[in-house]
Amino acid sequence: MSTPHPPRVTEAREKAHEEAARAGIDRELISNLVDTFYENVRAHPALGPIFDGQIQDNWEPHLETMKQFWGSLVFHDGQYSGRPMPAHMKLKDQVHRGHFLTWLALFDQSLQEIGASEEARNWFLERATRIANSFQLQMYYTPH
Repeated sequence: MSTPHPPRVTEAREKAHEEAARAGIDRELISNLVDTFYENVRAHPALGPIFDGQIQDNWEPHLETMKQFWGSLVFHDGQYSGRPMPAHMKLKDQVHRGHFLTWLALFDQSLQEIGASEEARNWFLERATRIANSFQLQMYYTPH
């Protein structure tokens, strides 16, 4: 028998679902975004080889993980519990700061391609920018 969540957790999840619905964000949009984004990444001359070299033939599990990741951010449902930083730290010598700008540009392009609402686009870009900044800080910060 599962333990019920505290009321504040349930309320936060309900609020997240309401905000997502107002922005036109649902699981189908998340799935389309992830699929479109990674199609664009794989076709990109700089990012494609980096991602293909790391993911190789395991694209389906990676896409599913990314859908869980974004779903957890949107809906606060806890489906994703991974630790992305260790995997990205392995790429420190291959990835430079400019790649993050390209990543964000492709993310925005993908949002536009799938027809995300302006509110959804802003929601995703705000979080994607925070993620990119956090990764860069952890990967390249060297105190003097």
